[in-house]
Amino acid sequence: MACNLAAGNLAHNLPRRLTREGRIHAETYVAAAGAIAGFAAQCSLLATADAATFANLHIVTSKSGNKYLFGDPLNNALLLARDASDAEGRVWPKALGGAVAAGFGEARARAFDLDPLFAHVTSTIGEANEGLPSVDAKHHPHLPARELLKLVWPLASQFFAADFDETHRRFGPVPRKWWGAIAGFGAARPIVDVKDVLAPEISLTILMETAIYASKLDRSLIEQVNASQSA
Repeated sequence: MACNLAAGNLAHNLPRRLTREGRIHAETYVAAAGAIAGFAAQCSLLATADAATFANLHIVTSKSGNKYLFGDPLNNALLLARDASDAEGRVWPKALGGAVAAGFGEARARAFDLDPLFAHVTSTIGEANEGLPSVDAKHHPHLPARELLKLVWPLASQFFAADFDETHRRFGPVPRKWWGAIAGFGAARPIVDVKDVLAPEISLTILMETAIYASKLDRSLIEQVNASQSA
């Protein structure tokens, strides 16, 4: 119940958080969902990781001094599912399903290559275009992924904590091991919501590149922002 409440609250309130003067910027909405999903996947992975998992994770420091998390377990937390039910908690299967529902087409979905998306994220770390997707600049979100995550993560954290009314307190908080599944489950909706103004292939690229990037961010930087805004 706590997971269902958090998922519903996040799905309904994320677009409201980003709406300005009755309008929402499609690319920013899609990127925000990706940023939450990627960062939540990291939180869940680290909350459940065993010694073998930690041994396959490593920290990379950019020339600017920022730290990033890399490793196959982190990538798998975004992509791979053990079975159909497990796929509900991975951002990639859900986002791809959203793109198909938005008219992308099954054949094109099967042929979609994630390698260039990972390569783009890695190649831009420490560069001027860090945290921005590889799509044409006219389709860039209003903020790079790190700044966008700082804006929307407090909202996600509020719903994970469930500490705002008696109904939610009774069922929450949501354990960290489920954060990634909740955020991943919501990855399809933005792609479908904006399909009339943004091609699903572009939405899919924006969402996944933002999720990949956000999954690598130093948790302390984001959680410091969250703590200061809560205070």
